Amino acid sequence: MSVVIAAGVGVVTDLATGEFSWALTVALVVLVAVQVGLSVWQAGRERQDLRDARDAMLGPLRSPAPIFSTDQTATGQGDGVSGARGVVHWLTAPFSPTPLWGRSAVHDRLVAWCEHRDPRAEVARVVVGSAGVGKSRLALAVAEFLLGKDWAAGRLQGDGAGLVERIVAADDPTLVIVDDADRVSVSVLEALLGGAIRHPDLVRVVLLARTAAAVPVLSDTVLPHLRRIETLEPVGEAGDRQRWYGEAVRAYARALQVSPPDLSDRPVGSDDDTPLVLHARALLAVLGRINTRTEPPSGLFTELVALEQRGWAADLSRLPVGCDVDTLAEALTVLLLSPAADVEEAATLLRRLPQFAHDSAQESRVAVAGWVHRRYPLGPDHRPDLVPHLIADRLVLDTLSRRPQLLRDQDALTAAPVLARASTTYDDALEQLTILLAHKINQLPEALAIILATGVTGHLLDRALANLISTDVVDDIRACERLLALTPPATFPHLRIAFGQLLVTHRREQVEKEPDQYRPGLAKSLYILGTDLWEVGRYREALDAIGEAVAIRRRLVDIEPEPYLPLLASSLSSLGACLRAARRYREALGGSNEAVAIYRRLADKEPERYRPPFATSLNNLGLNLDDVGRYWEALEASNEAVAIYRRLADKEPDQYRSDLADCLVNLGSRLRAVGRHREAVEITEEAVTIYRRLIDVEPERHRSDLASSLNNLGAYLREAGRYREALQATDESVTIRRRLVDIEPERYRPDLASSLSIHGACLRAMARCREAVKAGDEAVTIFRTVVDIEPERYRPDLANSLNNLGLSLEGVGRYRDALEVVDEAVAIYRRLVDVEPEAYRTALADCLSNFGACMRRVGRYRDALEVVDEAVAIYRRLADKEPEPYRAALADRLKELAIYRRDLDDIEGALVARRESLSMWRACSEKDPQEYEARYRSELASLCQHLARLGRHDEAVALGLEPPDSSAQRTNNA
Repeated sequence: MSVVIAAGVGVVTDLATGEFSWALTVALVVLVAVQVGLSVWQAGRERQDLRDARDAMLGPLRSPAPIFSTDQTATGQGDGVSGARGVVHWLTAPFSPTPLWGRSAVHDRLVAWCEHRDPRAEVARVVVGSAGVGKSRLALAVAEFLLGKDWAAGRLQGDGAGLVERIVAADDPTLVIVDDADRVSVSVLEALLGGAIRHPDLVRVVLLARTAAAVPVLSDTVLPHLRRIETLEPVGEAGDRQRWYGEAVRAYARALQVSPPDLSDRPVGSDDDTPLVLHARALLAVLGRINTRTEPPSGLFTELVALEQRGWAADLSRLPVGCDVDTLAEALTVLLLSPAADVEEAATLLRRLPQFAHDSAQESRVAVAGWVHRRYPLGPDHRPDLVPHLIADRLVLDTLSRRPQLLRDQDALTAAPVLARASTTYDDALEQLTILLAHKINQLPEALAIILATGVTGHLLDRALANLISTDVVDDIRACERLLALTPPATFPHLRIAFGQLLVTHRREQVEKEPDQYRPGLAKSLYILGTDLWEVGRYREALDAIGEAVAIRRRLVDIEPEPYLPLLASSLSSLGACLRAARRYREALGGSNEAVAIYRRLADKEPERYRPPFATSLNNLGLNLDDVGRYWEALEASNEAVAIYRRLADKEPDQYRSDLADCLVNLGSRLRAVGRHREAVEITEEAVTIYRRLIDVEPERHRSDLASSLNNLGAYLREAGRYREALQATDESVTIRRRLVDIEPERYRPDLASSLSIHGACLRAMARCREAVKAGDEAVTIFRTVVDIEPERYRPDLANSLNNLGLSLEGVGRYRDALEVVDEAVAIYRRLVDVEPEAYRTALADCLSNFGACMRRVGRYRDALEVVDEAVAIYRRLADKEPEPYRAALADRLKELAIYRRDLDDIEGALVARRESLSMWRACSEKDPQEYEARYRSELASLCQHLARLGRHDEAVALGLEPPDSSAQRTNNA
């Protein structure tokens, strides 16, 4: 600017003192141009300096390749392959030689979220999944795509202090990747996300963690920006794994400059293989290891640990005399189990190694600690960052199996999170963890708090921790008191039950001392315990706990109704569900009716507060009304529940979509019960669609719900004649439930049996009767097992599966076997009808119908006629009370009756039954033409042809020309 001013002054002076000078003017213009150029250059330089400052705080997306060992024996090959130090790093995301597999949809969602840069959108996304599932690979692919769109991207380093300010100063949109967010401190995440929230047009943050619960609890300002969670699971089926494995083998061979091994068509891995496990199989195959196609992950990563250790050999010459590979493995294990912020602290920890225990070994301890810190720089939790982490976990476990004394009782609090994370992949980690915690039971409350804070989940871990509390803590009063300050998440259901039982015991002791003060707390703890017991399928215990909670809350309502009435309604609704599970349908209906009545009054006064529990109670009421045969009332209750949840889900989909799906599933069942099959299919398809979306966010929570809705959908599609779609739905349901049984067999085995039974029916509809018999046989076997444990609960399911198996056995010509199993089903249903006639009368009628068909197959025509006559009588009584739900079934039974009468040469009796059956189909057609018109026309034509064959042409013609109103009149008379 000073040059420009000087030039202007010079021109004015020139004009004032003499003639205009071109030379001076040109010189001044040149000076101005130079100054402008310098200013532009300086601005660019300053902008670049700002970018450099920003980039200095962001870790590189692709780290520099590690320095390879020159020891060629590390790989067992002498053909120029890099040493082990140059092998294991190929398994990390920055060095992967293959493209991202099977994640295009989530990749595109993340890219779109970044590119839109909507200031109103959340500034963060959480990507969760088990170790090795590909979180880092996905984040890297997204970041590199954005780099080509004028974005900046990098990984969070250190505490990130000032990072957002530098991003803002550089003025480029920037993606920040936070690896292992569960190991990053709350203060660091708060500062990063808080800055991003203030600048939503410039900053996007992707947090990578094993589970959503692993992300630390943050402030209310930040939490709303962490609602969007992308859950990654193992992807690909057998064909995909085969193709990807071949691709990875060839890619690793190119990277290591060796010839690829021959690829056979043998299967590779299992459905649980993560991308990392598949990569490990491929890498080890290239390195000449055998059995990599089928080796379990523990064996694969033990091999990789050995390769990593061989790469240490070149460093031994620079370490103290006496250090060997085993010594370094033990030192690394100690520092992985117990964090150390610097070399001096690490050296102190290494005293536990016998060779470093003496004071004179200080120099050796420092040297080894320094080697560890140089080779594996510390992660955010001050532990050596050996990646992939599955290799670090395997190293720890393999070393502890050889030197268990390295894990000391006083290390419980520091080692617990490491072993808990490792337990999600390696079973022996859980054994080490439980032994450690059992030895230090007085520290169990603090250790549990640390484990829960990691966000690690798993059925086996849940069971193990619950057993520790139930067996080891129950007599330790001080430990119990500290435990009660914790609240286990829903992902630890058995641990919650153990906590709940402790709390109930504690509350009972308080009530004995001061009943008026602590009785409400006892009722609350009993109710929570009951709902947790319900969640894991322990229905009898749940019934006892919730029943006691209801009794206490009734007394409280008598004293002070206003605060306790909503709590009583909640308890009554849950009690109805428990009674229903125990097949005590009349009692269940009473509890549900009372809950709905209370919630209706409460919702009228405070709709925003009580509408959701009111809808849930209506949903439960619909189930209970259906159980006692009151189908239209059940449909009305379900419809009302769905209508409420639709409105709630429109406003807050994340909160209420799951409840809506549950209500839709039940509404589909109610629609089917009243004969509206097409609507039942449509409603259940909507529920399946919702559950699929929910699984993308919370797979563990909603996988069972999806399987249940698919099972129902398969049944409805089969009844609608859409056999291929039905088979596809039930096949998926069986697949999901088999996986669930692998995790929790006691809880999910009955559900699997239910899916197998419906799947067998769908296979039979496709004329695949042998496969249907196999599925039905497995279902019956499972139900026989669970009936021995809980006969009242599962006897109806056994009867239903026996009936289905009988139909399949008939399909393969095993008529006597079919007769035997259906006979057993009829006997069970007769006993059930004696206790709960409304609930089981239709099932008995259908089973009798199948029983008659089996008798007919073996030539017992009179017996067949007798049982089908009984089935017709049952459906007549039902249709007299409620015609619409039962007309179609009665029409089918009447046609069967006609066939059996004809078998015994009762032609006139057969015709009477056929005419009555036709009148029923006519009434169905008039009520729902789309559903029943084709069936009615088919039956009409069939009866006309039959009359013509009998020579009764006038009757056939009259029947075919019969006006609609006369047929309808006859139906009404019938």
